[in-house]
Amino acid sequence: MLTTPVWLSFGFPLPVAIASNQLNGAAWTLLAARNYLKGRSVDWKLVGLMVLCGLAGAYGGTLLVRGADPSGLKRVIGLIILGLAVLVAVNPALGQKETPPSLSRGLTALLALPLGVYEAFFGSGNGLFTSLVLTKTRGLPLMNALGCYYVLAFFWNSFAVCIYSAAGLGNASLMIPSTLGSVLGAYLGSRIGRKQGHRIVRPMFILLGGVLGLKLALGW
Repeated sequence: MLTTPVWLSFGFPLPVAIASNQLNGAAWTLLAARNYLKGRSVDWKLVGLMVLCGLAGAYGGTLLVRGADPSGLKRVIGLIILGLAVLVAVNPALGQKETPPSLSRGLTALLALPLGVYEAFFGSGNGLFTSLVLTKTRGLPLMNALGCYYVLAFFWNSFAVCIYSAAGLGNASLMIPSTLGSVLGAYLGSRIGRKQGHRIVRPMFILLGGVLGLKLALGW
């Protein structure tokens, strides 16, 4: 959630920062997904539909990165993330247990189109967006929703990093160490998250969402 803003604060250009973040995501998301989803029921039909819709969006996102001015958009995204963090904070039961779906698989899958655009364009906070979409539309517990997001992110990130690399936006001095660090962090973090469950995942959502939202909204 925080990596792209951190790379930007270090002076890396937006396309290079995002290309590196996509490679990081492709490397660690399946590991995290395994830890979160092990022993849990997964709607693989929904996941497959969301992968396909999100890939179309991810392609559009890669085009935006190479031609858009991100400054104004980052402030808007920051405000949205802050709003989502507040939503989770004031709804302690949100995502704590499974509830009946409020939207069909097909309509939920269509929501993956803008999520895929955002994943490839910026990505920070998309785990929060996607998890809340799955929690609100399909009634998934927060742990399941996070695990499903990591599966989706693997495919979306892998596709995006291929596009960025083909365009010459890779930077090995950033990609290699950041990918190694992200894999180690994902392994440790997902094991802690699985063991502690909703009790630790929810506060982390609120804390990191608040920090990232403020950073983006205020242009820090």
